[in-house]
Amino acid sequence: MANFFGYYVKCAGKQDTVAVIFGRATCGKEKTAFIQIVTKDNSYCEKLDFKDSFVAKRGFEMRVGRNHVNEQGMVLDIDSKDLRVTGEVKFGAFDKIKYDAMGPFKFLPFMECRHMVVSMQHKISGEIRIGENVFNFDDGVGYIEGDCGKSFPKKYFWSQANHGEVSVSVSCAIIPYLGIRFKGTICFIHFEGQKLRLATYLGARVKEFIESKLVITKGRGGKRYCLEIEALDGRLTNARSLLAPDGGKMNRVIHESVERTVNYKFTKGTETLFEFTSNRAAFEYSEM
Repeated sequence: MANFFGYYVKCAGKQDTVAVIFGRATCGKEKTAFIQIVTKDNSYCEKLDFKDSFVAKRGFEMRVGRNHVNEQGMVLDIDSKDLRVTGEVKFGAFDKIKYDAMGPFKFLPFMECRHMVVSMQHKISGEIRIGENVFNFDDGVGYIEGDCGKSFPKKYFWSQANHGEVSVSVSCAIIPYLGIRFKGTICFIHFEGQKLRLATYLGARVKEFIESKLVITKGRGGKRYCLEIEALDGRLTNARSLLAPDGGKMNRVIHESVERTVNYKFTKGTETLFEFTSNRAAFEYSEM
């Protein structure tokens, strides 16, 4: 049996962005728990004792060693030969999606990876110290998602950004299932009090899916929604190495940027609902 479980906790302050991944993975008798941290300039991975880890069966809570996260906030405490991390970040009220991110797909067995969104946006405060570097998050904004299953998709595109009252989280992947492969997408857009979702299981279609650009549509004519996401800077700008699951083992190397320049445009028919460019966008593209 092979599986993994992890939460991705993004903290964006006025100057800095840090993402922390709480995770654990099992493959046969091999079990590992870990904390991964990615900043604009570096990434870190600290492996810890699997027996000293915990995931709540209900609600949002996970512990790895002395590191803990729940709906109230996150505490980090790593003191090893190669890495020293301390800090506490408090969370405000979560902006949750309406229902399970996987929709009806959550009932399908044998899915390679299952996605979840914990909070599209919430206020944060506090700081994290990594070595001698201090990252402050007072009056900042947070985002949290999670994944579980056996492996990340062989090919996928993922991006997330908060811009004022607008929150966008989108993923697209080539999904294997029972001998077939299909393009699947899940996109969440919160703005002006609305919670919109473009997803394969709701009839959304992927029109373009390349390393630097993703275009998703849903509907027709004047009611046709279109989301265009395009990375405007160079390939792998600010991208840092992270470990990802492949068959339950954390031995795949991917690259993530927590501060990439990305343009987001969302239209309905001929009307532009919003368009913005963020230089603090999270971004990943991977293809094996």
